[in-house]
Amino acid sequence: MANKFPEHKPDPCETPAEAFRHVRKNPVTGKPEYFYPMEITDPSFRACARAKGMEITGTRLGNRVIEAVMVPCRESGMHRGLEVPADTPPEAQRRLYLACISDELREQDARRRDGRCLIPDGRGGLKRCRPRTPNPEYTPGSGLPKTLPVRCEGCPYEDRRQAHGTESFCEGLHRSQRDPFAADRYLAKRKAFLAHVQQNAPKLYRLAELLTLEYSVSEAARELGLPRSTLDYRVKKLQRMLLQFLADYPR
Repeated sequence: MANKFPEHKPDPCETPAEAFRHVRKNPVTGKPEYFYPMEITDPSFRACARAKGMEITGTRLGNRVIEAVMVPCRESGMHRGLEVPADTPPEAQRRLYLACISDELREQDARRRDGRCLIPDGRGGLKRCRPRTPNPEYTPGSGLPKTLPVRCEGCPYEDRRQAHGTESFCEGLHRSQRDPFAADRYLAKRKAFLAHVQQNAPKLYRLAELLTLEYSVSEAARELGLPRSTLDYRVKKLQRMLLQFLADYPR
């Protein structure tokens, strides 16, 4: 089978044709087995996994391609005082697998939805527009995709957002793209704005710092450990401060 991850260097511990698969068929029982891709973020982790003979491979988790150790999704038991993998039915393996990847997939979904329009939810409230929607023509075995991408082109909510939207903090501070000294002016404006926030609303200083470094609201929420709803409220306060700051800033 052709290597689907050419950027990944082969490792002696991996089986190239199967290692990237999260779900595999047991050649003896014929039942599916689940493997959780534990991302390698430190060289010492890679060395430890290699020493134990574990599979190391390039694989895909959601929309990210990562180098990972493929860990069997099995329950553990005790044998002679040692913790060892126990026999685990496929359905239990599947539940363990979904529990392991759920946080990563939720974060990826939040990043995809960050900045998308707020639209009616059909119950009198609002919801964030999703990047994909169920395909009404899908049936099992039809070959059609289960979901379809939601396009912004021509959407009335997106048109309204473009017409009445607020500039990002970086765009607001860095408007002139033709000025040869624009970068220097931007840095001076950013420094002055952060000093303004620190003096008048010190609790918002760290958030302003992140937003002027082009963090999204979801990324800032994770960095600060605060709920997204709290960040949305604070961003609105910062936006008002930014508009007033730009109006008073010397030209």
